[in-house]
Amino acid sequence: MESKSTLKNQIHQIPAGLLPGDNRTEIFGDRKSKKTFFVSDGQTFQFNTLAPMKKAQIFEQLLKDDIAFGDLKHLPQEEATEKFAFCIYGAADHIADFTESGQLNKVDNFICSNNCKCLKWKSKSITIDGTALTIREIQIVNLMASDLPDKQIAEKLKIAKSTLNTHKQNLFEKAGVKSKSGLITKAINQKIIQ
Repeated sequence: MESKSTLKNQIHQIPAGLLPGDNRTEIFGDRKSKKTFFVSDGQTFQFNTLAPMKKAQIFEQLLKDDIAFGDLKHLPQEEATEKFAFCIYGAADHIADFTESGQLNKVDNFICSNNCKCLKWKSKSITIDGTALTIREIQIVNLMASDLPDKQIAEKLKIAKSTLNTHKQNLFEKAGVKSKSGLITKAINQKIIQ
């Protein structure tokens, strides 16, 4: 079990690139406008000003994901690259999306919305304690966080309450917790619930 000070340190870490002199690059998405930005060396920029070498790395990753490419191929390349970056790297976290040398890091544990097609992309992996969650488990965690009773969650998902209980038990095991509040706390700390 993590100590309270460890959890506090995870919650209060400064996003990469936020401070002057921190030349790492952190991409983040504005859920309201669906626009993508990045921060580096203490300054915030619009995605379209990202260095071409960095955009090329994101576009290459998009091309390797046939499901994401299929969903975004109708868009111009610049727009598709930005949408992909928004969905895959949109969390403003302390782990830089690009190192100081310009190398792309692993994807963020970021849910851009509860109904985005990106949840099915091969590049996307939402995890809790490093264990991947299914789309159904993500839906259940978010509904549990909305404080609905189990009966209403099961009705909303059109599943039996016993099926919901099985999903909840699997979630508790994946998260290493014993209660709904423990699961929700961990899901918030790991950016599964935004």
